[in-house]
Amino acid sequence: MYLIFEVLMLFSMGGLIFAFQGDFSGWVIYLKCLSSFFFVLAGICGYIRTKQNRKISGTMLAALVCSMAGDVFLALDKEEGILFVLGVASFAFAHIMFAVSFSRISSVAKGDLLGMLLIFAVEVLILCFGNFEFKGLFPVLVGYAAIISFMVIKALSLWKCRLGKERGVCLIMIGSVLFLISDNLLLFWLFGIGIPKELQSANWLLYYLAQGCLSAALSGKLSRN
Repeated sequence: MYLIFEVLMLFSMGGLIFAFQGDFSGWVIYLKCLSSFFFVLAGICGYIRTKQNRKISGTMLAALVCSMAGDVFLALDKEEGILFVLGVASFAFAHIMFAVSFSRISSVAKGDLLGMLLIFAVEVLILCFGNFEFKGLFPVLVGYAAIISFMVIKALSLWKCRLGKERGVCLIMIGSVLFLISDNLLLFWLFGIGIPKELQSANWLLYYLAQGCLSAALSGKLSRN
């Protein structure tokens, strides 16, 4: 059943990109929210299907719901105001919940913290040297970068404990990396100067593929036992 929702998400995402490129603004909000709703439904299917994963999939499902909330806030936001901050906060909490989930698969090690610092340093360099107009939100974005950096490195660290759950681990790793790339594209779209609208479409493509991977991971084995 989760595959049906994954396919519906992709179709909805295609409609979203078409509506955005065609300047059908009313449809953009609707299709963005609908696409996010489908990856949450796919996650719910995985949660119900794999009872042995409940401790892990419960927090992953919470992360997917927070991501959907963030999508709604950002879709409704027009001027990087309070709705934007709520959207960033929703995604930050989603990344925390993803990181908690991944840490339940494999405990946090010193190498994870070193890897996080490396990714975070790259993210800060992008923020500092990119051609951006942050509108007073620079501290918020630095904090967000720290959170997603830890989520991504924790996902990548799962490679060492992949035996017996290769499918789920690979989906988590791919989804997390795509999430990071899509967030960087979104950064340039929201705060960059003179950015073509095709970048937003590329961001959505990578973002929904990321969420599709993460939600599909719930339907595979993830627990240590």
